[in-house]
Amino acid sequence: MNYQIVVSAISILVGVLLYAFRNTPNPYIGIRIGYTYLSEEAWRKANAFAGIYCIVLGLTLLAVSLIFHPSKLIFLAIILILAAVLAVQSYRIAKETYEREDMKTPVSAARLEKVEAKPADLKLYLLIQLIPVVVYLILALVLWNKLPDTVAVHFSASGRPNGYASKLSGALAIPLIVMAIVPVITAVSLKEPMLVRYPRGSQKAVFKVLTGVQFIVATAVTLALLYNAGMISGNSIVLLVTCLIVLLIVWIARIWRCEVNA
Repeated sequence: MNYQIVVSAISILVGVLLYAFRNTPNPYIGIRIGYTYLSEEAWRKANAFAGIYCIVLGLTLLAVSLIFHPSKLIFLAIILILAAVLAVQSYRIAKETYEREDMKTPVSAARLEKVEAKPADLKLYLLIQLIPVVVYLILALVLWNKLPDTVAVHFSASGRPNGYASKLSGALAIPLIVMAIVPVITAVSLKEPMLVRYPRGSQKAVFKVLTGVQFIVATAVTLALLYNAGMISGNSIVLLVTCLIVLLIVWIARIWRCEVNA
């Protein structure tokens, strides 16, 4: 089955579920952000909008894929743009609903305990996450003339490249976009601390994990860059990234036990 049709069907299904559970706050199905945990009305309005939006989104993606047959890259770009609109608008609806409700009803201590305030030292986490981006950019510019016109961007478990892209796209655009995801999440959380709902006591742990993920991603794309420059083998990439992922899992388990359960 065409992956575009599958994605469209999933979007429609998600929309139906969101709309069906719009009046039933729960920890499993719904737009779960800070404001929707503080207000049932914010939950209802945000999920009603998100449900309808996802259904329309799925039908739109289905029509686009059947009529225009877009490439994978264009289809992915469409999804990302429309998903961003969904996130921004859902958050705006929940925030405005909660603020209107808050003007009428004082927030109880029990409600405030559901969502924590802005994470401590978030600017420091953001700075640390940006360091590997800058290092990669400098390294890419230094090695630019050593890179072939077509570079490997994906490797099999045996270390053999099985995905390629142009030098500009594969060695610069794609790695920088991928490495920008975690800093963007952190920056948005810094500006809008209620965007994400953190379990009580887990804020530092969440951002430590995100920072760890950022360094894993940065290491992977940097190793790919070195491979394309003829400096290391594909097996080295697989081995090093696998070791780092294992270490990250162990580290996550440790900090979660120390900080969340403290």
